[in-house]
Amino acid sequence: MDKKPEKNNLILEATTEEFLSKGIDAASMHNIALKAEVSKRTLYKYYPSKEDLYFALIDSILDQVSDMHSFTYNKDQSLQELISSVIDAKIKLTLSESFLKVSKIIFGELLKGRSPSDQQLERMNQSESLFINWIKQAQNDDLLTKELSPDEMANQFHSILKGKIYWPIILGFKSKDNLNLEEIKKNTLDFFVRSFSKK
Repeated sequence: MDKKPEKNNLILEATTEEFLSKGIDAASMHNIALKAEVSKRTLYKYYPSKEDLYFALIDSILDQVSDMHSFTYNKDQSLQELISSVIDAKIKLTLSESFLKVSKIIFGELLKGRSPSDQQLERMNQSESLFINWIKQAQNDDLLTKELSPDEMANQFHSILKGKIYWPIILGFKSKDNLNLEEIKKNTLDFFVRSFSKK
């Protein structure tokens, strides 16, 4: 059925809060309807089950990731400028309140054995390929070394940012306010340029 964007957003926001506080199994469709200020009939028309709501939350995150990957490769920019724009985009996404909340839900459910759908896993792989293609373009323009594969460079890059920002927040070791973002950005930029630039 066609979903009204405004009402759908209210439902997903209510779902996020309910799942975050109780987990999917203990969450109540009744409470979600109350928080979203919609009737249970409307809620069930939009999403017949909690599983459908869970997958909808994952899709909302994947949409944010797709929007974040709208950064483009510009061969007229220096490597420092290029990678700096990528870091900014990824930090902005990672620190988004909705992204962090849904990420915590997904992580908690993964520990219980509840995985995204096959289609969503495919979307995740496609989103990763966008940055990998960005790296390939930089290699073709002799900005980055070809001694390492684009996949390996992307993995190392993401490991640094996730290790410094994403995982400390998701696991509850740090809050956004405790992060030195300028230092993290500088260290990530320095590492990438030092390790992967064409010598």
